[in-house]
Amino acid sequence: MNINIIKCHGTGNDFVLIDELTNDYNISEDDREKMAVVLCDRKGLIGADGILFVQKSLKYDAKMRIFNLDGSEAEMCGNGLRCVGRYVMELLNMDKINVETMKANYIVQKAENIFKDIQTVEIEINTVDFDINSLPMKGSSSQFIFSKIDELSEKLEFTGVSITNPHVVTIVDEFNSDTILDIGRRANTLKSIFPSGVNVNFVKILDENSIYVKTYERGVGLTKSCGTGMTAASIVTCLKDEARYNSEINVYNDGGMIKCVVEKNSEEEYKVRFIGNASLIYRTSIDMQSILNNEITSVSKELFDNEIAEYDEFLSYVGSITNKQTMKL
Repeated sequence: MNINIIKCHGTGNDFVLIDELTNDYNISEDDREKMAVVLCDRKGLIGADGILFVQKSLKYDAKMRIFNLDGSEAEMCGNGLRCVGRYVMELLNMDKINVETMKANYIVQKAENIFKDIQTVEIEINTVDFDINSLPMKGSSSQFIFSKIDELSEKLEFTGVSITNPHVVTIVDEFNSDTILDIGRRANTLKSIFPSGVNVNFVKILDENSIYVKTYERGVGLTKSCGTGMTAASIVTCLKDEARYNSEINVYNDGGMIKCVVEKNSEEEYKVRFIGNASLIYRTSIDMQSILNNEITSVSKELFDNEIAEYDEFLSYVGSITNKQTMKL
C-alpha cells in the first residue's frame, strides 16, 4: 500500500502531511511512531521536524495529530496547524474551519497574504495558561514569571507558559548557539523541574514592533521556528512591555517571519492572533512497508516550484530587514 504525502512548512518548520480524512490507511499507533522516526530522519530521503496526521473529528471539521522526529506525540504545533488548516480549507472549499488537537480545538481561517502570493493562515489561540501545573513544571508557587532556574543559568530569567504544550521563555541581549543548545538539552533532562520536558525559547527584542525568536523544541532540538514558541515569546514580550498588547508584533526567526497580536481582557484571559505562511514543497507517494522497514531507496517528487520560489524571495526580504537592524545571530 502506498502512502500519499505532502511536504510542507510554516516559517521553515517543515512537516510530512498525511491525509487520513480521505484515505483509509489504517495506521496503527506503533506505526505512527515508526513512520515519524523514519520519514523525519534528516539523513534519509525525506527529512522533517514532524509528521502531521490529518484525521476525521467527531465534533469539528478535522483533527490534527503531530508526531516529532523522535516518535513522541506533541500536544499542539502552531506552524503545523497552519499547514493542516490550509490543506483542510482547500479540501473542503471553506475559508474558516475548526480543528481538533490533542487537548483543545482551534479556529483556523484564511488571512491576508503575509507577502505577495504566499498562502497565509490565521489561528486564534486562546489556550494560554501560566499555571505551572499546566506545563507541567515543579515549583513552590502557582506561576513562574521572570525568575531564575539555577540549574539552567545563573543569569537568565525564565517565564513558564503553556499553549497546551509547555514553554519557558527567556529574553536575551544576544544569541549564542552553544548556550541555546546547552540550556535546551539540560532543560529536557531536568525531570526534577520539567517532568515531561519543555520547549525553551530565546527572545531578542529588536524594536517596538519586532522580536526575533530561537527555539529548542522538545523532541526535536533547535528548529528554524516553533509556532507555539513564537506565540509564547510574543506573550512574554507583552508581559515585559504592556504597550505591546493589541498591536501587531513581527516575530522573526531563522525560517522567516510571522505576526502575532496578543490580547488580554480584564479577567486576565489571553487570546493571540497567530498569522503566517502555510507553504507546500512537494508531493510524493511511498510504499508503507518500505517506510516501516526503513528501506526507502528512492522518492519521486512533484515540486511546487512557484511556492518554493515565492518563499525564497520572502526569506531574502526578511533577511534584508533583519540585517538592517545589525543583529548578531
